[in-house]
Amino acid sequence: MACRFMYICCLLWLPVAASADTTITINLCQSDEGDYPWTLPDRPGLNNLLIDRAAHRTGVVVRFHPMPWSRCLLKTSQGSMDGIVAASYKPERLRIGVYPLRNGQPDAERRLMRNRYLLYRRKGDAGVQWNGQRLQIDGLVGVQTGYSIASTLRQHGAKISQTERLPIPLLDALIEGDLRAITLTAGEGERLLADMPPYGQAVEALPLPLAEKDFYLVFSHRFQKKYPVLTEHLWQVLSKENQSSDWKAASASFR
Repeated sequence: MACRFMYICCLLWLPVAASADTTITINLCQSDEGDYPWTLPDRPGLNNLLIDRAAHRTGVVVRFHPMPWSRCLLKTSQGSMDGIVAASYKPERLRIGVYPLRNGQPDAERRLMRNRYLLYRRKGDAGVQWNGQRLQIDGLVGVQTGYSIASTLRQHGAKISQTERLPIPLLDALIEGDLRAITLTAGEGERLLADMPPYGQAVEALPLPLAEKDFYLVFSHRFQKKYPVLTEHLWQVLSKENQSSDWKAASASFR
């Protein structure tokens, strides 16, 4: 009986133990668009640093592959990428990869991070209003391609233009009057307005967020099927790291 118990335990922990002998490399794709401070085009962002910490504690190696968001989703669904850095939850994305779930719903305690979407307008444009429940706007709202906030805006009756991958063309179209408003994630929008005076002088963010969403480290079905225990272990370690005092201090001082 004792031998049988030990055999079962060895089988359960085989994927994690194997990583100590032959190091597993996990290839993760992420958007190449940049989303300060989470992912950056020229250096590791907070998402990369946090995942690296969890990988180090788990004994695996992670390689990050920036690419267009739609390609990242496709490659993960095909299994040529092992996972996605920072995907918000949509039921239809379950065919693409595996989220950390609890009772059939995404487990917020094991999220990678939480992000806010803000609505941006030309300064002084009183025709664009958002009070946290009701959206008032007559015109197009620009949203980056593939961003799930578009569905939230449609629920509030907005007309969406979703043709640009990057935030700068959206800001240009807003200033030129082709768009009445745009949405950007809070950190990225604040950075662009602060670092680029022409935008900061012409554009303002409405104070209340359109939405706050949790984003997850999502693994491909192929990777999760091959390493089910390792997948769960990484999510657990990621959660512990995310809640640790030293990580909170490090992320608060990140610039």
